[in-house]
Amino acid sequence: MSIEALPFVNWTFWATLSAGTLLVVGLTELQGGTTRGYRLFMAFVVAAFAGVLLLSELNLPPERLASTAELRRALVWGFVATAVAYLLASLARLPRAGLAVAGGLIGIMALATLAAAGETFSAGLFTAQLILAALALGAVNAAMLLGHWYLVTPKLSPAPLRHMMWLLIGALALQAIAFGVAVVAVSSGPLGGPIGPLTWLRLVVGTVLPIGVAVLAVLASRAASLQASTGLLYVSLALVMAGSIAGASITFLTGVPV
Repeated sequence: MSIEALPFVNWTFWATLSAGTLLVVGLTELQGGTTRGYRLFMAFVVAAFAGVLLLSELNLPPERLASTAELRRALVWGFVATAVAYLLASLARLPRAGLAVAGGLIGIMALATLAAAGETFSAGLFTAQLILAALALGAVNAAMLLGHWYLVTPKLSPAPLRHMMWLLIGALALQAIAFGVAVVAVSSGPLGGPIGPLTWLRLVVGTVLPIGVAVLAVLASRAASLQASTGLLYVSLALVMAGSIAGASITFLTGVPV
């Protein structure tokens, strides 16, 4: 991989993971059904993610994607501020679900600003892929961590976990469709040549396979114990992370947003 692409791949990963997680946590809190311990833990997790994202932003090469850099950085600062505000509101037991949703949307706006900088063949398709990546990473991360609460709170409703898993499946299915559109309508290049294995890693390992694993996790959630679902979500998280990194790498190397 070109060394110049690495900082942007790193930024994209942390932006999609942190924005998606905060958005999913906020939407789940609005629906209800989770414990305060889980919500407080996720507030700390997102705050840590936001800190890593800020460090990534501050270390991006200023000469690349410069056309939207100022707006992107302002949005990243806004996301960090909202994540910290969500953590403080969680500690103080103040209303906070709206903060989480707003913060997630600010993070997604930062992703869209990156996509609009114009280094791909389709800014619109790249934006869609980034939003779907955020939803997929946020859903699988929040669901995997929520699965641990069922080990100590057996009477907790499985509905929030299932909602997250169905969101994961839907986002991955749309990513697969967007992948096909990018390869067919934008370029046929990424499937061939030395980058071919990375492209198939993106499609098969990072998109198709985790759909199957997530479906198994949904089926396993019908059992009295949700240990199997949690274990499958660990696998899904690793696969989706690998696919997201591969997709960002291909995009910044070839300009084809997969």
